Amino acid sequence: AEQLATADVILTASYTSLGEDLLTGQVDPRTVAQAWHVDPEEENIDSALVRNLRYERLDKALATMRPTDDDYAGLSKQLQNYRLIVAKGGWQPVPATENLKPGARGNSAVLAAVRNRLAIEGIVPTNGPSKASMVASFQGASASTEDVYDRELGAAVALFQERHGINVDSSLGKETIESMNVPASYRLGEIAANMERYRWLPRSFGSRYIFVNVSAFRLEAYDSGQKTLEMKVIVGQEYKDKATPVFADSLETVVFRPYWNVTPDIAAKEVFPKGAAYMARENMETYQENGQTRVRQRPGPKNALGFVKFLFPNDFNIYLHDTPNHELFKEDVRAFSHGCIRVEKPAELAQWVLGWPADKVQGEMDNPPDNKSVKVPKKIPVFITYFTTYINNGQLYFGNDLYNRDDKLVPIVMSGAMPSKEIVDAIQALRRIAST
Repeated sequence: AEQLATADVILTASYTSLGEDLLTGQVDPRTVAQAWHVDPEEENIDSALVRNLRYERLDKALATMRPTDDDYAGLSKQLQNYRLIVAKGGWQPVPATENLKPGARGNSAVLAAVRNRLAIEGIVPTNGPSKASMVASFQGASASTEDVYDRELGAAVALFQERHGINVDSSLGKETIESMNVPASYRLGEIAANMERYRWLPRSFGSRYIFVNVSAFRLEAYDSGQKTLEMKVIVGQEYKDKATPVFADSLETVVFRPYWNVTPDIAAKEVFPKGAAYMARENMETYQENGQTRVRQRPGPKNALGFVKFLFPNDFNIYLHDTPNHELFKEDVRAFSHGCIRVEKPAELAQWVLGWPADKVQGEMDNPPDNKSVKVPKKIPVFITYFTTYINNGQLYFGNDLYNRDDKLVPIVMSGAMPSKEIVDAIQALRRIAST
């Protein structure tokens, strides 16, 4: 009876604590992420617990408190996978080596270590051999015979790079090996940290919304819960004053053939020092506003905003826009802006936002009048987020922690990534009682 009472107290407290963590997160985002400006779920734990009294099973009650997003469910599944990897000892470090490209001969011990490292995460090329056969070949690799960095292994390394935020070139270099050597326990913590970030968001994004993941350099547009458009984006550089913040607002206006109104800070640092010849070459002009000399770039092919921008008024002066420099979308790591977000497919985004046919959108982009504003028929929620670990088309990705925002959060959530001793003891006590 005493064991049962103790277990009941522990599990009741754990249920309440877990419910609150699932509902709004175990960490206040303002304490670890000063650039996070999204309001979380409004329901408090007390009302949620009362609402869930109708459920006879605790797991069903808790399920109503966690985020319902499919990507959150995907991360939850991967959390279980990486718990197993950690419980089995994780993976062994890959020794350092000179930069190897496919086809080159290398240290057989290093190549065997790479094969084994990839096998643990099940990373195989999508167009190569079956997962089972490739994993078997990796695990059975002999250090005495496997001294060639072959194409098959190179394809698997390229897949690893793609899924870990590294420029994809199949080379076994310093950055790739350093990423392979991140401990499995830390990867587990990254998954837990990004599940925590999902809990910081509202439970419903609306039926039609835009979701930008800064760390993944991706924009996704959703309609009735289905992803209907996605594209690459370019985000703010890895400097505090240029980093793209996390926030949410509503898209209200599309502007075709816009002026670029240069901010005073950019004008002072990057425009005026280059002189009048530079300004003329870049189609810039000055004008007076509130007694101050301001700079703007006229609409046209050189305009930094391209031929269309998407406005969702916010405190950070951040918006989505076209760009004349589309070659930058070929880069895997795309942090080049002053904070605003450049989109890969501006015409398609304008079609999606306005519901216009392609020829009408293209006509507005190609022809005057300049700086033409079009109100969106119905405001569209826009979420600018930062998830360093995420699910894309069902696959787990460890993205690029551009702004080093994992440093504070991961250590905090790592302690909760594995079941606590108290909960394990309580469950075991209940099992013992049930078996008597």
